[in-house]
Amino acid sequence: MNPKPDGFIGAVMAAEGVSNMTTLLHGPDGCRKNLAALSRSLLPKGGRCDLSTPFYRGFPVVPCTGIGPSDYIFGSGGRLTEALGFVGGRTEGPVAVVCSPGASLIGDDCSKAIADSGMEGRAVVIGEDTMSSPLCEAYDAAIERILRSLAPRDGETIPGTVSLVGLSVLTKDWHTVTSEFSAMFGMMGLDVLASPGAGSPSEDLRRSAQAEFCVIMCPEYARLTSSFYKERGSEIVSLGHAPVGFAATRELILKVADASGRDRSAALEYIRGFERRARTCMLTTQENVSGRTFRLEADASVALPLTRWLCDDLGLVPASVICQTGLRAADELIGYLDGMGLGDVFGVPPRSEPYYAFCDGNTARLEELSGVCRRGVDIVFPSKLNTDFRPSPVMGPSGAMYLLDRVVNPFPNRRPGGRPRDCPSA
Repeated sequence: MNPKPDGFIGAVMAAEGVSNMTTLLHGPDGCRKNLAALSRSLLPKGGRCDLSTPFYRGFPVVPCTGIGPSDYIFGSGGRLTEALGFVGGRTEGPVAVVCSPGASLIGDDCSKAIADSGMEGRAVVIGEDTMSSPLCEAYDAAIERILRSLAPRDGETIPGTVSLVGLSVLTKDWHTVTSEFSAMFGMMGLDVLASPGAGSPSEDLRRSAQAEFCVIMCPEYARLTSSFYKERGSEIVSLGHAPVGFAATRELILKVADASGRDRSAALEYIRGFERRARTCMLTTQENVSGRTFRLEADASVALPLTRWLCDDLGLVPASVICQTGLRAADELIGYLDGMGLGDVFGVPPRSEPYYAFCDGNTARLEELSGVCRRGVDIVFPSKLNTDFRPSPVMGPSGAMYLLDRVVNPFPNRRPGGRPRDCPSA
């Protein structure tokens, strides 16, 4: 059993990350309940419906064909055709068809169902060959296929425009990340046309194929997507990892400025404003974090700059760093740890309880409550146990402030139904 999100979830959430796209799940009803709940928590959309609404059955998102046992024997292409016709008549935007792992074994011709339902030009099949792939690869493949379906032909490049790729609605506080980087690029006179899979509508994705620049935020989520933009004439700008921490964010701004020839001064001053506040706060805090240990589990493009920042700037000591291997960022991370004489902490669990656990929000919370770590820090999906009312990204200047807040401030750990762990008895 794999407890981590897989390619199936990656494909579905790529489509759900397009604000006016409907994901039609071809499979049994049981497969869609968690997906529908996840979609509503990350990017609420869809109107009201009740239990009698065909294919929706009480959920406003991720309608489902609801195949049964006989469909695995006799096929369910007709059911898919019917569902496409109903969803197409109920919605106005594009539709993404995703087969569940079980339904994919039936072998229904999804392209034929699209043609028979009159949905050609509106519906696209995604996730067919990425079910068992890592989430990032399936997400990337799905976004690339959606882009090709929305923008099948080349268009004239729009000067001074950017496509922000490699983000998704699964990115920690993607709202803040997209708005903050759009604002910083705006300070440079650049207009962000879209962030595919992170809340942009289909019309913005279509127009983004004409962007002058394609800025990659997380490379493992944008290998195929960036190739699409390169084919369309966009100049690719990438750090090779995510902009986590002040230095990495500044480096990305400088790279974009060098590529575009735009004035970088306002964007750099924006970053310096956060740095000044962070420096002032660190001078006034009584909390000394240097020497504390941490474990970290995240995408390689986040793990590399975050590990560097935690070690070089805050003096933390890695006890365990886990990420997907075979990527450029992972190789650089291994080299960085080897350079400190700590290469043996890569890819293995910590030998003793670390002070911090930087990982998905659910695990961070559970480890904190159970005393496995002193403090859990939510940095990646899934984070269904936490609701962010204030900006809490990992990337960009606001991300650096969120991480500092979680690292420095002595939040007491609470056990279920009990007092904080660090609170003395009354």
